[in-house]
Amino acid sequence: MTFLFNGMSAVITIEGVSKIYHRGKTRKSDLRRTIASLWSEFGASRETFYALRDIDLKIGMGEVIGIVGPNGAGKSTLLKLLSRITFPTQGRIMIQGTLSSMIEVGTGFHPELTGRENIYLNGAIIGMRRDEINRKLDSIISFSGLESFLDTPVKHYSSGMYVRLAFAVAAHLDSDILLIDEVLAVGDNEFRRKCLDKLKDVAYQGRTILMVSHQMAHLKELCKSGVYLDSGKVVYHGSIDDTINQYINRVNDSTSISVKDRTDRKGNGLVMIRKLEALDEYGNQIVTIHAGHAVNVRLELEAMKEVFNIVIQLEFYDLFGHLWFVCNNNMSGSSIIKMTGLKNVECHIPKFPLNANSYFMNVAIYVQNQLSDEVANALPIEVVPGMFYQTGRLPPPNKGVLIDYSWNEK
Repeated sequence: MTFLFNGMSAVITIEGVSKIYHRGKTRKSDLRRTIASLWSEFGASRETFYALRDIDLKIGMGEVIGIVGPNGAGKSTLLKLLSRITFPTQGRIMIQGTLSSMIEVGTGFHPELTGRENIYLNGAIIGMRRDEINRKLDSIISFSGLESFLDTPVKHYSSGMYVRLAFAVAAHLDSDILLIDEVLAVGDNEFRRKCLDKLKDVAYQGRTILMVSHQMAHLKELCKSGVYLDSGKVVYHGSIDDTINQYINRVNDSTSISVKDRTDRKGNGLVMIRKLEALDEYGNQIVTIHAGHAVNVRLELEAMKEVFNIVIQLEFYDLFGHLWFVCNNNMSGSSIIKMTGLKNVECHIPKFPLNANSYFMNVAIYVQNQLSDEVANALPIEVVPGMFYQTGRLPPPNKGVLIDYSWNEK
């Protein structure tokens, strides 16, 4: 059966799909305790939650769709249902044509095998035939840029090398539909650009792509339409620009909640962010920043017990997901060696380097190299024009980094 959607055949039809999970207690390994636990819970109602609820979507042949939403919105769950890694609790999914996925790049790599051997192993796991791998082997190797390390066990690879090889294999899948989940969030800038260009080539071939990403700039560059998911429901389905705008507006609303009360955070909780604010050079709290003016970012941290080696990272993004600069106390030689209880910390930026535009700040705390607390979109930042060069002239109000420089005649 062929479905029509906006004059084109629908290769993916999702009707009334819900996915329900059960929150349960961790089972003990002891047999007696396991039986006792099962007996005590027999007949008791289990807590359930909807990862997806009543999803209805039709995806046309050749569409390139970006899927956006906060953590826990159901984006990855949707791709796993389409990949048949798991199955819907309610509703049905109909797919026309072959489907491949890049959901967890590198799944199935064996650390003791060489890069070359893992190409064959990983290729087989994700659905490539051996003769297909043989035919594409040179192209895969060339794309990865790891020719000199191909016969080295991957346990000796850096994380960047690992990602290069994994994406190179996955990018050479031939299928009608391609599912992508945050595969462009890793690797260096040069390789990310290479991956994005590869995905553009796939799109130009008329293949259908569904792509999950928090990098709005990548989605705008690659996709024509978008789907915004939140709390397991479709909030919006339309053009990629309108989808991103809907998401950004909702993100801006979320920043009205204090950092202390935010529940969409990650980490083990050894050190938590309790307060976050931007201050001017006189110590006054500010909601707008003048380009080129001094800014202090003040954080109140709370340690649940005595901890050591605390690293704070501030990341400044624009609304389309471009990372403009990072402030890290470890990089600047100001690591916190030890703390307990409450502590106030300030990051001083003597000359704020971003031009007039809207931005937001992500904050992450690490304790002994382990993520302790992370809050995305923790603080909205509105930058207004300022006399960055102290000449009386304001830089043009386009987004970007302002550089401190001088000219001399020789």
